Order: sequence, then C-alpha cells, then structure tokens
Amino acid sequence: MIIKEKFDLLRGVDNIIKLSQRETKLNLIENGPRKIFVNLELEKGRISHFAKEKAFRFITGKKVREDLNVLNLKTYSLPVSFNKTNKKIILNVSPFGVDDVLTSKPGPVNLYTMLVYGLVFDAMIRKRLVVQPNIHAPISDFFVSIIIQFFGKQYGLLGSFSSQIVKLKFLTNVYILQSFFGLTDRTLYTKASAASSFDYRTVEDQLRKYNFLNINDYIRALSEFGVLPNINKHIFAGKMLNSLKLDFLPAFEDLSRFMAIMAGTSVRGNSFLPTWVFKYNERAYARILDIVKKIF
Repeated sequence: MIIKEKFDLLRGVDNIIKLSQRETKLNLIENGPRKIFVNLELEKGRISHFAKEKAFRFITGKKVREDLNVLNLKTYSLPVSFNKTNKKIILNVSPFGVDDVLTSKPGPVNLYTMLVYGLVFDAMIRKRLVVQPNIHAPISDFFVSIIIQFFGKQYGLLGSFSSQIVKLKFLTNVYILQSFFGLTDRTLYTKASAASSFDYRTVEDQLRKYNFLNINDYIRALSEFGVLPNINKHIFAGKMLNSLKLDFLPAFEDLSRFMAIMAGTSVRGNSFLPTWVFKYNERAYARILDIVKKIF
C-alpha cells in the first residue's frame, strides 16, 4: 500500500500533515473531543451505522480520546487528516466555515462522519487495516463506473465507441494496482489484463511511457489511448469537483483516503461527502465497505 505525500488534483495539498507542538497548540479547539461527544450524544438515538458502537466508544473514552486533536486549521482545506508529528487523528472544523465545534455547524451528523472517516484513515496509516492488492477489482470497477457516469455520454462510451470501455477498465486497473498498491511491470500488466479481458501485450511498449503512480499520467493515458480523447487534469478535476465536491477528490489518489471516504459516504445525512455514490456501482461499493467494516 502506498501513502501519498500530496494530492495533484488538489494542487499540492498534503495528505498527512506535520504540525509542530506549537502549531498544534495555536490551532487547537479547547475541549474539542468533549464538545464532539456532547454533540454526538444529541444525535445518538438517530444514528444507524455499522461504525456507531466503536465511534461512540472512542469518543467517550478519555484515554482513547487522547489520540484525537480537534483543530481550526485555516491553512488546510480538508476536514480530516493525520498528524505525523504527534501520531494523532486530526478533525478540522475550518472547512465548515466555523472556528469551534457548534451544534449547527458542522453539526452532529457531520461530526460523526468526520470521526468515522478519521478512524478508518488512522487504521490505514497505522496498518491496522491492511488492504491487499487482490481487492483492486472492486476499487477499479467503482472508478470505472464513476468515469462512465460523468464522461460516458460526452466521449461516446455509452454508444458507438463502447469498445473503449475494455481499455478504460484495463488502464484503470493498471492505475489502481500501481498507484494504490505499488505493483510494477509484468505482474501489474498481467493482473490488470485478467481483470479487464484486455491483452496488454498489444500496447506494452506504449504503457512504459506512463508513470501510473501519478493520476496525471493515468488521465493522460486515458486521452492518448483514445478512451477520453483530449481530456486533461483540469477537465477531469473540474467535472469531479462540480459533481462530487472537493472532499471526495482525495479518494482518486490515495488508497487510505479512498477507504476512509467510502466509509464516510455511508453516513446518511452528512453534507460534505456524497451519500449517493453507492448507486454508481452497488456491488463494488458493498465489497469495499465489507473491508472497512473489519476494523469496526
């Protein structure tokens, strides 16, 4: 599993942050975990979710709660991260336009979603949840379904050029296997071919032009292989940003974010992660959540 340092679609935003003790103290919300607990208690009876028991156990335990920092970090655009310096989960209220934990904003449901997101992200970073490369298929299938949903009509994937879907599946599997799991060369291409029924040998030389660790090269390959002709990072990011919003974008670049964000999208009623994405591929979505549920 590869943990990305920064995100390309979000123009260099850090995945894992490194805050000094002084920086943490300056941005810390006093009694933040306690305030989250009070907010969640208001909504407890109405929350029905697979992570509820562990999430509430975490936020009510004083010692366990020490693994959590609640910040108002205006210099960071995402609501959840992990501080490499003190090894703590970061919940950041700044993206919600507030400077404290309030009952109206972010609100109990969003706070619960952030907590679930943070617990999964933490488990991935600390390798308490290890996702093996053999699970690449449902992740790739989910990516393919999203791309077809947002670009299929425009680029003819649903019509006369539907044969390009096989290529889309192959390139997506290559990207996921290398960018998320670190596979390379022949093993990478063989697994991607098996998952997509595409013979990599016909394009092997061309494939070596791309660094599939990076989403920019994946998008470039989609263009140059004729799957999404002339698409570029800005078109791709703009469409996803408009449809799925900023907080979903890290799911396209990092496995730990992908799994954590998928967990967050399963919380109905939250306002910062799209809860409808399961509709794009319900079978793949269910398989992905089955993996996440192992830590709960």
